[in-house]
Amino acid sequence: MSCTSQGLLPEILDELLTARKRAKRDMKKATDPFVKAVQNGRQLALKVSANSVYGFTGATVGQLPCLAISGSVTAFGREMIQQTKGAVESKYTIANGYPADAIVVYGDTDSVMVKFGVKTVEHAMTLGLEAASAVTKLFPNPVKLEFEKVYFPYLLMNKKRYAGLYWTNPKKWDKLDAKGIETVRRDNCGLVRTMVSKVLNMILLERKIQPAIDYTKVRTWCDVFLHVDGV
Repeated sequence: MSCTSQGLLPEILDELLTARKRAKRDMKKATDPFVKAVQNGRQLALKVSANSVYGFTGATVGQLPCLAISGSVTAFGREMIQQTKGAVESKYTIANGYPADAIVVYGDTDSVMVKFGVKTVEHAMTLGLEAASAVTKLFPNPVKLEFEKVYFPYLLMNKKRYAGLYWTNPKKWDKLDAKGIETVRRDNCGLVRTMVSKVLNMILLERKIQPAIDYTKVRTWCDVFLHVDGV
């Protein structure tokens, strides 16, 4: 008789991921900003909990060390990103009737960012949903690629450092989102965070590139002068 019972880690992950999907679904349905914020915090906490499973299997000193699992997660994640890149860039091309040749501009761990080359956020969302469904078919269950958001405009500095206007619906952007840069890193002084935040607002919200450059130059020299004078 074969054993069909689920292992401990798959069971834990299944519960966490199911709860996160439920929290994200409740967040989308919520009309009260407070309830929406609570559900967002809930889904983020569940995401961290799920990600920590990978972390503690990779820790040689811990409750459940298993380097084979953490190594497999990294290897399969890298392989799936490459598969996704190949599938998207081969399907979404001018030759296949799409407005532009799609380019995967960034991929990291469990996410892929695609530039479809379209003119509207709504069109980008349509293609994002379509691509997520098409690529999901390449992978075995329960792996599923989900469309999450559109960034427009978008600044990609380097790995894990980017900023942009975050859209989950085509009518209005949700927020100015920043990852890994000085506005969100707590190891930078208040002056740097304030200046970078102002520059991002000028570039992404006001679309004023040259004024942002001028502001940076003036603010930097002014602060250096004041610092030296104070000394």
